[in-house]
Amino acid sequence: MKNIIYTFLILFIGINASAQEVIKVDLRTTETPIIYVIGGFASIITKEDIAFAKKYSIQFHDFGCLAPSNIEKYENLNAQVFDQLNKEFGINWQKEIRKGILGYERWKKS
Repeated sequence: MKNIIYTFLILFIGINASAQEVIKVDLRTTETPIIYVIGGFASIITKEDIAFAKKYSIQFHDFGCLAPSNIEKYENLNAQVFDQLNKEFGINWQKEIRKGILGYERWKKS
């Protein structure tokens, strides 16, 4: 039983660390704005999200079920993308984005 728990913990830590590394690579190597979302075991990025991403030249990054420990950082990064979308496209994009996107409701209120 102990071995199963240790294996699970090592796997969990390894997945979390690799997800963090992927994010660092994305931030340094892409010019395309990224909107971060938190999903579950299955991706929550829908067909509509993909169409939205193509239309507005952005990308979605799904953290899966492992939310980053510094979630506010990603809410702030999303807010920057939302501001950029407002500058480039006006407010019409807001009718098309899924309302459950990380930090969207907080950004909308401010």
